[in-house]
Amino acid sequence: MKQNRVEAFFKNVTSNYKVILILCGVLFVGSVLFIPKLTKDTRYDAFLPAKDSVLIKRDLLKETFGLKDPMVIGVVNEKGIFNKNSLKIVHDISEKLTSVPGIDPDQITSLATENNIVGTDSGIEVEPFYELEELTEAKAIEVFKSIDDFELYQGSLVSNDKTTTLIVAEMLDSYDMKQHEVYNSLYEMISSLHEKDHKFYLAGEGAVSGYLIKYIDEDAMRTNPFAGLVIALILIFAYRTIRGVVLPNLMVLASVGIALGLMAAFGVDFFVITNGLPVVLIAIAVADGIHILGEYYELAVKHPTHTQKELVVETMVKMWRPIAITSFTTISGFLSIALSSYMPPMIYFGIFGALGVLVALLYALFMIPSAMMLLKPQKSRVFKSIDKVDKFSNLMLQLGKLVIKRPKTILITGLFIIILGVTGALKLLVNEDRVKNFQNDEPIVLADKLINDKTDGTSYLDVLIETPKNEDLFKIENLHKIEALQSYIESIPYVKGSTSIVDFIKKMNQSMHENQEEFYKIPDNNQLVAQYFLLYSASGDPTDFDNYVDYDYKLANVRFRMNSGEYINEKEVIKDAQKYISSHFNSSEIKATLSGKVAIDAHWIGKLGVNHFIGAIIALLVVLFVSAISFKSITAGILTVIPVTISVLFIYTVMGVMNIWLAVGTSMFAAIAIGVGVDFAVHTIDRLKYFLNEKNLPLKEAYSEFYKSSGRALLFNFLALALGFSVLMTSSVPPLNQFGFLVAIAVIVSFLGSMTLLPAIILLTKPKFFINKKQ
Repeated sequence: MKQNRVEAFFKNVTSNYKVILILCGVLFVGSVLFIPKLTKDTRYDAFLPAKDSVLIKRDLLKETFGLKDPMVIGVVNEKGIFNKNSLKIVHDISEKLTSVPGIDPDQITSLATENNIVGTDSGIEVEPFYELEELTEAKAIEVFKSIDDFELYQGSLVSNDKTTTLIVAEMLDSYDMKQHEVYNSLYEMISSLHEKDHKFYLAGEGAVSGYLIKYIDEDAMRTNPFAGLVIALILIFAYRTIRGVVLPNLMVLASVGIALGLMAAFGVDFFVITNGLPVVLIAIAVADGIHILGEYYELAVKHPTHTQKELVVETMVKMWRPIAITSFTTISGFLSIALSSYMPPMIYFGIFGALGVLVALLYALFMIPSAMMLLKPQKSRVFKSIDKVDKFSNLMLQLGKLVIKRPKTILITGLFIIILGVTGALKLLVNEDRVKNFQNDEPIVLADKLINDKTDGTSYLDVLIETPKNEDLFKIENLHKIEALQSYIESIPYVKGSTSIVDFIKKMNQSMHENQEEFYKIPDNNQLVAQYFLLYSASGDPTDFDNYVDYDYKLANVRFRMNSGEYINEKEVIKDAQKYISSHFNSSEIKATLSGKVAIDAHWIGKLGVNHFIGAIIALLVVLFVSAISFKSITAGILTVIPVTISVLFIYTVMGVMNIWLAVGTSMFAAIAIGVGVDFAVHTIDRLKYFLNEKNLPLKEAYSEFYKSSGRALLFNFLALALGFSVLMTSSVPPLNQFGFLVAIAVIVSFLGSMTLLPAIILLTKPKFFINKKQ
């Protein structure tokens, strides 16, 4: 856009400022009205698109066998759980759960709801382990002996040391998006229990998802206002005027409000990682306002006789290009997350983050100059005269003198960081654990640890067994295959137990042989297996097996329990299990497919590392392309990406030293850091080009002018970004805490690189793009 066209454009904007302000207000209000309609989704499978084949298979398995992500209540009595009082407590909790909204009353599993299988002269008798009215200390001992003879429930329902028992409650399908309501009800229920010698814990996948909603709500209520306060304080120090604080904050409100409002309007769910988006946008959106006001106040000192319109137009003519370039490069950082990711939460984070930055740009180009037309010309106390500089400008001038004095030392330091960063990148550990979304002292974390330590664990791997014909699961050879599969997978580290239809068949066989231990095995012929099920149905409820086998005895589910939810452990289980299935299990007569939470985790978390590096590469290439086109120089494009590349490499070193995982939250830092950090390099290149080529200043004088004016604005831009992202370090959500820390460090390195390394390279190489022939 040529200079006269740019000037004519902003004259037109300032002439129609009332219409523009009305339109900006309508857009903002119309968007934020949708925010109350935002819905939250904290499910682990939300990280997969609905059409993902693994998710479709898992949903089919859940529908066939009625499986859900449960709430798990742990009842602990260190003196032992098999006594009258403890078993009564288990019964009472199980009974109360049936009336809790959202809990399926037919899907509650506990010692008080499950049945014992006993052989009789006439067949098989299926009866509850105990009834409340017959509960005595002697009966409690009987229950103890029954569990001791029922291998299926050892570790899964009762801990091996007999101090802990679990009550597993599954939710109704209609409450999938209301898990927080169910969690709150259950937590209030167990918190109200005050039983001597007993402690109560609430965990499980359903509980994690439910507690996350409350957790992120409370976190947002604290971090978002704190971020706004930090930005306001920076603006006060920068300009010491009311408009210097109000106008940039109006941009921030518009950026965050419109982005979240449109998210709600389009029916996009609010995910865990989205909780950091408002703080990210607050830190980013304020930058354009800082540069515009900095230029405005400098011009007000240089041209005291200018009208407000002349000051505003000249400010925008000088600042539109670097603002536009930095905005588009930041947008590219967000879009690279969306383009490189397979996961809906990260895709939407990228899309609506880019949208928020675009809104900030539009409000910078239209709203700020229009709003300034409502005001009279004003000088800032910070900019008292053309020659006099404040302490912030003086600080930047001293930094500039260091660059001119030690350019080679600065260059060597940059190369050293690059070498360290490449080494660090090769050591990155991709890992994730849902419980790591909480602080270590949170009740949900303590409950998860205790239940994983005491029992078989709270993470599930489901294996779908498929056979071609009805009643194929009665075949002895198929049952032996399933038994061998269970035995093998249980031998893999962190897999502590499993349940399948085979376990019930073995128990029925044992019961029919006077409970002799050697008969806890699969019967010798198919007819006997079918007969056992027939005998069971005469005394018990055939639906007792609905979670493990379908009506036609053609499909079955084997559920394995793990006491670790970490991806690095889950992926090894999946790898070993799949290897066994492929080489020893699958045939034309029977087939197994891995599914459930553990399989889904291994599927989507495994993509994080690849997506991270693809996103970073896309962001760098887009920044390079946009900068080269904008400055009409490939040299300028290459110089632009140098500081951000070094900043990302430096972060890899930090992650390696501090043992920070490349996980859901931290995997986005590179693309964001590139998109945000490049702002400093763009402004540096743009202003140095202006002073060297357009103003024809001698090199040292050009550097002095740059550090005194633009350097000061970049310092406050840096403070806004670094401190804004640092607000996330106060977050109670560890992934957001780490994300804020990493981006803040990257911003620091990008700023220092743009203020030192970039000018040093220009000083040493003197590219034609910067240096005119007179230099």
